[in-house]
Amino acid sequence: MTDSGFSFLDPMRDLRGGAYLRLLDAMPVMLWTADAGGHWNHVNRHWAAYTGLVGETRGFGFEEALHPEDYPPTLLRWREAVRSGRDYEIEYRLRGREGGYRWFLIRGVQVRGELEEEMAWVGTCTDIEVQKRAEQDLLATREAALRALALTLEVRDRDTSSHTERVTLLATQLGTALGLSPEVLGHLRLGASLHDLGKVAVPGRILHKSGPLTREERQEMQRHSAEGERLATALEFVPAAALQLVRHHHEHWNGGGYPDGLGGEAIPYLARLFAVVDVYDALLSERPYKVAWTREQALTELALQAGRQLDPHMVEVFTRLVQEEVWPA
Repeated sequence: MTDSGFSFLDPMRDLRGGAYLRLLDAMPVMLWTADAGGHWNHVNRHWAAYTGLVGETRGFGFEEALHPEDYPPTLLRWREAVRSGRDYEIEYRLRGREGGYRWFLIRGVQVRGELEEEMAWVGTCTDIEVQKRAEQDLLATREAALRALALTLEVRDRDTSSHTERVTLLATQLGTALGLSPEVLGHLRLGASLHDLGKVAVPGRILHKSGPLTREERQEMQRHSAEGERLATALEFVPAAALQLVRHHHEHWNGGGYPDGLGGEAIPYLARLFAVVDVYDALLSERPYKVAWTREQALTELALQAGRQLDPHMVEVFTRLVQEEVWPA
């Protein structure tokens, strides 16, 4: 790495490392090496041919080719690998010479030997674009099926028309603002689409009651989150993070929620995130037992519930985005 905070990527064929480095350069995949500080210093011809990045580059050496959405999680994982010395594996998108991005699986391992001072890491970049597109297509198909299921449930729950669609969109936007990876955002969307699935087991006389619920009716209504997790688990393709959202989105920061009475950071992250947008949308919506609140009234209530019902950090970020009119009211 240079004194100006840049790295310098040497083509492997120009090194004096002998047959070993020439062999690395000839391998039919993208290869790289890094020094003990994690700074990439050698790349083979396949890296250079795809990215066009050789010579002086900023940071660790690979950042200029990274997709902007993958930048924070990638740097976090790489710094942790360098610190701990553990093998490194991550998926991210790299920009090619033409300006488009493709998905790659990046693996790195530490090495020991004569070149250790200069070459502490050796790694590969394997093109997985076809597999990722297939995964994304499958996920999109599943999400479409879940949206259809959610709409079907909303027909039964007459008072929450389009609620699932709205909160899924808001949750995704908040998750993006919080720097979640594309994979985790996918889990968030799945969980949001399924969050009220358990209401299918709630009797209509309770679901549509216009007056206050009795204690017994409230307990029956509260069973919907655990029942939703059970039903979503039966779908077999819903990831654990999405199942946690379904089960725990009614937990309270102060431990007073349900079904498990979790509090603070013991509540799964995505459930804490989703709870904010779920409450916000409920406040803005007209129900048989309440009028629709204004945006200002809803934000005031969120501020009151920060540190009580809701994660204060999530409320802070969400409120800032709404006030900056990143989203419509």
